[in-house]
Amino acid sequence: MSIRRALVRQLSARRFSGDGARRLAPGGFRTCAFRSWAGDADRLVQEPALKTYHLLPSVRGDLLHKLGRYEEARVAFEAAVALAGNKRERDLLKRRAAEAAGAAMSS
Repeated sequence: MSIRRALVRQLSARRFSGDGARRLAPGGFRTCAFRSWAGDADRLVQEPALKTYHLLPSVRGDLLHKLGRYEEARVAFEAAVALAGNKRERDLLKRRAAEAAGAAMSS
């Protein structure tokens, strides 16, 4: 199984688990899901096989940004920049890191 498929499977399996999440209002469920996925991403970052996989810190940064944790999102995007394999991806991730930094300054 590819690393990407394993990551998606792990995050998707987590998406629908937990009775407490189902009882929340739709907006609350979304926030609960983002928190859960961000926690999963935190745990997956520790996996040795994923240490050099640039999409993991990118996804983590996106989830943290959606949770309003802008400084942590910036750090995650910058980690993804260091791992990205091509200029186009690095430029996109640098832009996302700058957006997170801007959001952190304004909040």
